[in-house]
Amino acid sequence: MKNFMFMVMVSLSANLFACILNFNEIPNENISQLDKMGLEDSPLLNEFESDYFNVVYKDSLNEFDFSGKKIGFIHRGAKSNKKEYFDLEKKRFKHGNSPNYGALYVFDEAQKKESGGYDAVIVYWSKVNYSKEQIIKKIKGKSCKKKH
Repeated sequence: MKNFMFMVMVSLSANLFACILNFNEIPNENISQLDKMGLEDSPLLNEFESDYFNVVYKDSLNEFDFSGKKIGFIHRGAKSNKKEYFDLEKKRFKHGNSPNYGALYVFDEAQKKESGGYDAVIVYWSKVNYSKEQIIKKIKGKSCKKKH
């Protein structure tokens, strides 16, 4: 029974974490534009940022396109922003490390409205698999305590 539950959990979370895990897998045309990404902390993606994420998360998009989208960021369980994400991404690339891979949470229309207009959230460097309700609370800056 434990093995069955483990397999179910892995299957359910698999597409949340499906992404590129090595900078060598990202086309040079996207990597060469890193200096044009994360220049401001606006959650609206510019052309280079959306192209980059469309490549990095290509295996888990399910017809979602990052172009023109408002994207939230959560780093180690705390609200972050696009500038912080790409500052870290640039450092990781410069030092030969792997990209900031993480979970992609795409919202439906109701969740988008509840979140303050975010189309999706990227949670990176977090060991916790959050529910969308928890992500919405975090992106709105509200505490997200576990219920007992």
